[in-house]
Amino acid sequence: MLKLFPYLLFLFVFHCTTVGFHETEVRESISFGPAANFRVCILKEPDITKEETEILFVAWNEELSLYNLKAEPILLDVMERPGFWGTDILGYLMDHQLTKGCDRLLYLKGRTWGDIGFEVLTLGIFVGVGLKLEVQGAVEGQTNTRGYIKAKYISTIQFLFTSPKSTLIHEGYHLLGCGHQLFMKECYEKIRDVKLLLSDPNRDPNFFPVITTNGKKILFPPNFQTRFNKD
Repeated sequence: MLKLFPYLLFLFVFHCTTVGFHETEVRESISFGPAANFRVCILKEPDITKEETEILFVAWNEELSLYNLKAEPILLDVMERPGFWGTDILGYLMDHQLTKGCDRLLYLKGRTWGDIGFEVLTLGIFVGVGLKLEVQGAVEGQTNTRGYIKAKYISTIQFLFTSPKSTLIHEGYHLLGCGHQLFMKECYEKIRDVKLLLSDPNRDPNFFPVITTNGKKILFPPNFQTRFNKD
């Protein structure tokens, strides 16, 4: 247990940026099958530029290349935030239907004056008592098909803990059905099994399937209200 303590401490401090530690030998022993793409439809705020979006997806696809996967970004709309809190964003996403051209739905959150004020407050709390309250992203926990990330940071302290790239990679694993674990063997197996579903004759051929964190197979675009889990 003492040998695991540094890893546990790392996960406690950096829990918003990791879904587990990579196990290269384990991953390389698993066959992830042929290359496959999935479409990620994007709703973004006006201050998120095209270049920033591209940079985010380059980083995510570098990670996904480990599994012969690629995320294709599709811009649906540029919009004002439906509410201040992450719960407002997730509630909006759950009311938004997944179209035939969307396998996952991702909201890119920008940075407003309200966000700046909240950052100052939460960073003050962190410096004072060591409690990190700010949520950088989340994926709903019933279908694992919708989520959001904070795509614009400014604080040096924030960057010490995470970044828009690492947040997208983290939430990207949740969008593939992975949960939180100390090491990633279970996540690797989940991604392998999801790709195997591509050959399932019962799935919608226009939808990239998912096996949720709770183990439920979803072969058709889910369009219903759901609960969500924060990271």
